[in-house]
Amino acid sequence: MSRTLIDGTCPECRGPLTEISEGEIVEYQCLVGHRYAPDTLLHAHAETEERTLWSAVVALEEARNLAHSAASHLPEPIRRSVELEGERKGQQAKAIRAIIEQLTPFETK
Repeated sequence: MSRTLIDGTCPECRGPLTEISEGEIVEYQCLVGHRYAPDTLLHAHAETEERTLWSAVVALEEARNLAHSAASHLPEPIRRSVELEGERKGQQAKAIRAIIEQLTPFETK
């Protein structure tokens, strides 16, 4: 049996992954003990990618909304700067949404 630490993390807990090979059988395991076959690892990682990107969209859209709400209570020129940054965050959220629409899972079968 051979064990090799790989440059990747567990899709579930984000802990470091070790590739475990025994003959022709290969599995990936993290420090917590989550185990994946190669195709299962790729599928789980694709789900983590999408979930993480959606979290970024929510955070950026929330920042845009907070900037919009708070800006009116700030003095000029800070108000305009906050409004512009809020607009930028909204555009960044749109860009990430476009990336999400283009995500494709790994073809493993």
